[in-house]
Amino acid sequence: MTDRTLQPLRTKRVPLAVRAQEYLLGLIESGVYKPGEQLPSENELAAQLGISRPTLREALRDLEQEGFVVRKHGVGTFIALDRSRPLEGGLERLESIVSMAARQGLQVEHEGLEIKEEPADRESAQKLQVILGTPLISIRRSIVMDGNPVAHMVDKVLPSFLSATEIDGSFNGSVLDLLRQKPDSQVAHAVATITAFNAATPMAGKLGVEPGQAVLLVEETLFSREGRAIGLSRNYFLPGFCCFRVVRR
Repeated sequence: MTDRTLQPLRTKRVPLAVRAQEYLLGLIESGVYKPGEQLPSENELAAQLGISRPTLREALRDLEQEGFVVRKHGVGTFIALDRSRPLEGGLERLESIVSMAARQGLQVEHEGLEIKEEPADRESAQKLQVILGTPLISIRRSIVMDGNPVAHMVDKVLPSFLSATEIDGSFNGSVLDLLRQKPDSQVAHAVATITAFNAATPMAGKLGVEPGQAVLLVEETLFSREGRAIGLSRNYFLPGFCCFRVVRR
């Protein structure tokens, strides 16, 4: 049986928060704590390590930023999903996250689907080259794996290319797949950008993490064969879930 008794950290010249981070990381990587498992409470963990709660929180914050743990507000800290099998794909290939997961044998689902018509804001109007306030179809949902949210997706599409009534019970969570499966599909290519930021309270809530958690944002604009912008997507991913490759020639 694995000994899960934590040992107080010995004083060294490196900061205690760094020592705590290294120690906890060692427990995670050695399998003492499994993916999805909850860590002891902060009070208990700090007492077992012989450090203060602020020091422990600093260590947990760093582990969270690196994608090893997930802190859920009012619930506790959990080991992140299995990092040994991240969703991998090359951005040079026009493929949805849902299709990418299925191709790699990973099962994902969507929940919290919201569909509504809303006016184009300044950014959307500029990217889609339409008049400010032009009606757009907005599709929002979260992508979950093993019951845990790993991504939140927001798509905005021109109604002439996709209507709200076309999103029915067969919708698999991917607007890109839905557009490409249409007999008169106009999707030809996409332009994507990737940035990282710390999630504010609203987005953190949708992903089930503490505000300030590092999040990967993939913004994409879809274009028709004629070069017209069809729709926009803003996809927010938790660290460790996706690994995007870029082929340079």
